[in-house]
Amino acid sequence: MEIRTAKQEDLNELAKIYKDTFKTHNIFSKSEEEIVKYLENIEGELLIAVEDNQVIGGILVKIDYSTEDHKRSRLKHIAVKKEFQDKRIGSALLKTAENMIITGKIEIHVSELEKESLKFYKFHGYKVEGELKSHYRPNEKCYILGKVLE
Repeated sequence: MEIRTAKQEDLNELAKIYKDTFKTHNIFSKSEEEIVKYLENIEGELLIAVEDNQVIGGILVKIDYSTEDHKRSRLKHIAVKKEFQDKRIGSALLKTAENMIITGKIEIHVSELEKESLKFYKFHGYKVEGELKSHYRPNEKCYILGKVLE
């Protein structure tokens, strides 16, 4: 397996993975063409996992804020194709993203409905730092998870 920056020709396959993974997500419930347009214009570094020339997962790394003495980054849209889940690909994507960031604070937002995602991030050292009400959808909590890289 290889992890690299996504290229234009990878976006259709990645859009399918996101559409399959995030069924209730505002963006990823749209058509694959609309998802590709979103991915083309997204701010940040879109990393993908590739095996046998097939896109099998992705993650977005976005640096929100950076000064000489502090950096805050966000990780978004981590997903792995169903048949490749439970093979540590998500962990490899997360570790690669953290290695890109090197130091500073990382934040991740996770819906209360994504119980497996919450367990995944906690396993990797992220801690719940707060919650937002009705962030994604009415009456649904969103957890803010954080981790400091030093």
